[in-house]
Amino acid sequence: MASVPVYCLCRLPYDVTRFMIECDICQDWFHGSCVGVEEDKAAEIDLYHCPNCQVTHGPSVSSAVRKRRGGTKQADAGATGGRDTSGRPVKTGTPQFVRELRSRTFPSADEVLLKPSGAQLTVEFLEERSFSVPVLVLRRDGLGMSLPPGNFGVNDVEHYIGNPPRF
Repeated sequence: MASVPVYCLCRLPYDVTRFMIECDICQDWFHGSCVGVEEDKAAEIDLYHCPNCQVTHGPSVSSAVRKRRGGTKQADAGATGGRDTSGRPVKTGTPQFVRELRSRTFPSADEVLLKPSGAQLTVEFLEERSFSVPVLVLRRDGLGMSLPPGNFGVNDVEHYIGNPPRF
């Protein structure tokens, strides 16, 4: 049986109910509570360095530090750097958010998608890539599962597995 991937300093598996942050150096994931990062403060961090990477790369870099040094992510984050006029992160779905999103360019899906055949899509394949990029199965042959009908929707999922908890 395949082992479940573990993360963070606590070496526990992924838990959807806990906030996690990715280290920009080693790309490992950490629970905010284990590394002292509050979820609502994470938007203020431009480059997060985990405790292990801080030893060689220094502390994390916050937006406030970058502004004092004169550097910004303007080229990457649009005209306002992903912040509103008061300096707070732009709220998802607002007109400003949509304008900034439309002004950006994104890589082609062909550059980021993995396209295994059904026979290639194994537990080992998924564990090795750990869902770090989208997967598109082009041919179902060898997949070893049947797919639901095209009209299968969210209500059907709710019917079969129940309501998820609301937070």
